[in-house]
Amino acid sequence: MKLYSKLLLTIVPIIIFIGSNNIATKKTYTAAVVTKVIQEVKHKSGNEDWQTTKPLTQLKTNDLLKTGQKSVAVLKYVDGSILRVRENSTIVILADKREKGLIKNTKIENGKLVFDVNKQSDDDKFIITTPTAVATIRGTSGLIEVLDDGSTLLLLQTGSIELESLGLNRQTSVVEAGTSSLINPDGNIITNELTEQQKQSLSNAYKTNEKTIKVQTNRGNFKIYYLDSE
Repeated sequence: MKLYSKLLLTIVPIIIFIGSNNIATKKTYTAAVVTKVIQEVKHKSGNEDWQTTKPLTQLKTNDLLKTGQKSVAVLKYVDGSILRVRENSTIVILADKREKGLIKNTKIENGKLVFDVNKQSDDDKFIITTPTAVATIRGTSGLIEVLDDGSTLLLLQTGSIELESLGLNRQTSVVEAGTSSLINPDGNIITNELTEQQKQSLSNAYKTNEKTIKVQTNRGNFKIYYLDSE
């Protein structure tokens, strides 16, 4: 019994050391780079404090990024795909590097983002996940938004998307360009043609150039900030 106890005391520290060493040597890598920042944008890694995000900030897997009011962040992924994170949004970078290819999974917890995803190779995937849906994207552009009730709104401009709902009534669908899809918390997918209002919303969401207008009034001079197309 004493011999067993001695062996146990010897083996356990070795196991702990090996396990901690594996964690320490686990590789992290850059999944995306921030190319443009407007107003208030912040990011964080792990348990670190939120930091002010600047152009050329590198985002690694499991990093978080959030935008404030009237704020925008533009991200460029390693495959050249572009995400425009609109105001009051929070996303998580969940990239998974494999022996062949890279699985790029961006989780949007709240808010809205516009995507321009380059055509993916057979070994690569570009995924956007919301609380109610998983969208697998290959060479596609559009907008995805998490609504206040937890539903997901998808406005597709070009290409097609494989869409899967995450609710109790789990459904799958292939969504084509020129359509909108609403995925509610129950898992139902409702698809319709884009309305004129939705087309305008999609067009406005691409605006990431900050411009200023000076206005003179009897009460003084004012500056009005607005976003224009790139």
